[in-house]
This record gives sequence, structure tokens and C-alpha cells, in this order.
Amino acid sequence: MTRFSWWHVAVGATVVALAAAVAIDFADHPGSTIGAWVCLALLGGGYAAFGWRSFTADDPATNAFAAAAVDRRERASAVVFPLLAIVCTSVGVAFDPNLATLQAITFPIIWFSVDPMRRAIVLNVLLAVGVTLGFLVSTGTSPAAIAQAIVIETISLLFSLALGLWFSFALRQGQENTRLLNELRAAQGELATLSRDSGILSERERLAGEIHDTIAQSLTGLVMLAQRTRGQLPDDLSPARANLQVIEDIAREALVETRALVAASAPVDNDGGLLPALQRLISRFTRETGVTIDLETTAYTGQPNEVEVVLLRCAQEALANVRKHSGATSVSLGLAEAAGIISLTVSDNGAGIDAARPIDGGFGLAGMQQRLALLGGTLRVAQSASGGVELAVTLPAQGAAEARGSGGAPAAGAGDRAGAARVPPAAGRVTS
Repeated sequence: MTRFSWWHVAVGATVVALAAAVAIDFADHPGSTIGAWVCLALLGGGYAAFGWRSFTADDPATNAFAAAAVDRRERASAVVFPLLAIVCTSVGVAFDPNLATLQAITFPIIWFSVDPMRRAIVLNVLLAVGVTLGFLVSTGTSPAAIAQAIVIETISLLFSLALGLWFSFALRQGQENTRLLNELRAAQGELATLSRDSGILSERERLAGEIHDTIAQSLTGLVMLAQRTRGQLPDDLSPARANLQVIEDIAREALVETRALVAASAPVDNDGGLLPALQRLISRFTRETGVTIDLETTAYTGQPNEVEVVLLRCAQEALANVRKHSGATSVSLGLAEAAGIISLTVSDNGAGIDAARPIDGGFGLAGMQQRLALLGGTLRVAQSASGGVELAVTLPAQGAAEARGSGGAPAAGAGDRAGAARVPPAAGRVTS
């Protein structure tokens, strides 16, 4: 049952009760009784056919006070049925004054069904005038009858306006409170997401520091010790020298992977915007690996901080994979914006894709895809033109001014520097 089922019962009970009440005068005034029954039948039938639609919404946003959300049939009932109720009530009173009791349901029908409020007020006045005229038809036009009809309908109209305006205000206030509650819940959800992501990033940064200060240092020492020991051994101990070479190679590979893991988990420095951050990343990568990186940007404009952080993280993860797997000697990094889409590509001339190894098997790529999915982005990994690997990221562009003007809470990872993420349009080629 809908929450307005009680109202359907009330309308039906009122119509039936009034039909029984006017039947008492059937012997003395059969014509008036039949006319009153016809009016009640039209009112009850109209309500059963389509008038009830205005009272079936479970959400206040779908009733007559928000007509944009009501379907075409409900809009028709919201216009036609109140007019039918006014006509049936007014004509019914002309047949039998007892039908003035129908005002008890006709006034609420107008308030529930009609929007905007000024139209409901006009229909309230129209009902009062119609019932007054009905009284004059049924009771006569003597001064006393006129005065009585005017007084009764004036009081009825004033009570209807007072209750209707109060109810409308209370309902609208309830809708506003519901909207604010939904916004509060959404903000709480975003805050929980920000808190969780902040905790994850903090833990990753802590682990990166621990790995750098412990495992990486130990592996560096192991490489140096293997080199020194191998140089001190006589030439006739070639098996021992070969074993030390294997130990050194294993330690070097573990050190490369450890440094790649630390680089992928390092804090994101996005002060000044994405382009300066990428240049710092490229400079550090070239200094540590000796690999040349070409950065080419085309028509890129500044984006909100959460977008630029994701793009920087993707570049960071891609370069970590280059360092760890590819053996490349040169890398190209492209950043472009066109038709509302931002694209970031990282390609190398390294070993390429191993067909026996799934490209989405690593934690880094999975984390990258999760970050991109939150912003509606995509990730593609394929073979590059130079035979290596090309990683392509696409994201819908979001103007910084638009994000700031929307008044909403920033997305996960936005931080406090949403305004600092903007950079001027850039084009050209920067080689580190």
C-alpha cells in the first residue's frame, strides 16, 4: 500500500456517505437526489480513473509540488481532476446543500494536485465562488440566504488557504531537508574516501621510505662487497669468481626492482602544476638511469588537482615499469588535450611486451586502472612503434574554474592545493 492509501479510503467513504445522505430526500425531491448522485458518481469515477495519481508518490519530489518529475498522465490528472471536482461540488450543492460537505475533500485535492501555489489559490477561490452560487440555486436568493452562503464560504476559503499554505511550506521545507540530508551523506562518503585514500598513500610512502633506507641500502652494500671480493680472488679460483658474479647480478636486479618500487610509491610533488612536476620526474629518472626522455605537450591546459595527480601517478608508474622491465635507452612522454580529452602516452624502445605474460597482471597497472576509473578514464598498453611498450592514458578534461565553481567537495586526492594545480596552456617540446 502507498502512503496515501488512507486518503483513497477517505475519498471513497465520503462519496458513499453523501450518496446515502441525499437518498433520504429521494421521495420528496427525486430530481435533485438523482442530480446529486450523478455529481457524486462523476467525482468518484473521475478519482478512480485518474484523480488518484496525484496521491501515489512515495517521494515528495514526485508530487504536484515538483511537476517536472511527474509523467504526462499525472500532469493531466493534476490539471483535469481538480476542475472536475470543483464542477461536481458546485453543481452538486445546487442540487442538494448537503453536498457542500464535499469541500472537505475538494480543497485538499486542489492543494495536493495543483502547482504552482498561485494556481492552487485561484482554484480555491473558484471553488468557494462555485459553492456559493450552488447554495443560492438550492436555497434561494433572499438576503439571508446570500449572507449565509457568503459567510460560510468565506470561512471555508480562509481555513483552506491557511491550512494549504502551511502544508505547502512544511512540505517544501521537508523536501529541502531531504536534499540537504542527501548532500550531507554524499559529503560524508567523499570524506570517508579521502580519509581512506590518504591513509593508503601515507602507508605506501612510509613503506617506500623503509625499503629505501633498509633493503635498498643492504642490496647496494651486497653489490659493492661482491665486486670487492671478486677483485681480491686469485685468477685460478674462477668458479668462486663466477659465483660472486652471479651474486652481484642477482643483487643488482633486486636493487633495480627495489628502486622502481620506491619510485612508484614516492610522494607526489604537484606544486606548480603537472608540467613542472613531470619535468622534475623526468630529470630525476634520467639522472638515476641515464635514459633520455623526450616530453612533448600539445594544447594542454591546467586541470583540477585530483586529475593532475592521477596523470602524474600514471607517468610515475609507467617510468617505474620502464626502469624495471624494458631495458630501454630512450623514452617518449606525450601529453595532449583535444576535444575535451586529455591523453598521456609513455613509449620506449625496450624489450617490448612478453606475449606469455599478461599486461594487467601487475599491482601497479591495476592500481592505475582503479585511479583512472574513478575519473572516467581508460588505460591501454600495447607495442610501440619502436618495438617497445606504449602505455596510453585518456581522461575527460575538467576545467579548474568549473570544478571550483561547482561548490562540491573535491574528489579523492584533491588536497588543499586545488587552485595551485592550474598551469598556463603549454605547447612545444622539452627534452631532458
